[in-house]
Amino acid sequence: MKLPKQPYGTRYLGSTDYNTKITVTQPNNGNAADGTPLPEVAVANPWANVSMWRGKQEDKNQTLQAVSSYKIIIRYPQTWAIDGGMNILVRGQRHNIESFSDPDGNRQELHIWTWVGDDTVNK
Repeated sequence: MKLPKQPYGTRYLGSTDYNTKITVTQPNNGNAADGTPLPEVAVANPWANVSMWRGKQEDKNQTLQAVSSYKIIIRYPQTWAIDGGMNILVRGQRHNIESFSDPDGNRQELHIWTWVGDDTVNK
């Protein structure tokens, strides 16, 4: 259920519309002393509304590759910031951030568009 329009004409999602817990991660650059890559760091675990945006197949070097795009809506983060180099984990599925925006500029909701290539889930 969407909330009533605000005086400036925007409808925000209600609290029950945020139905999925996600993890926003920041990959670390560099390697440990033994040469292995450093692990990524969890930045935040907000509730989100995740919906599939579109799916397509790309033909790369005579191999079909599936690419799915998603739209993720979260409450606007107050204590941390998001950037395009971060990843989002949704139920073990790694989402790469394509773009993000605050549609009305009121810092209430953040809309994030992500993509997943060759959709696999780690269990």
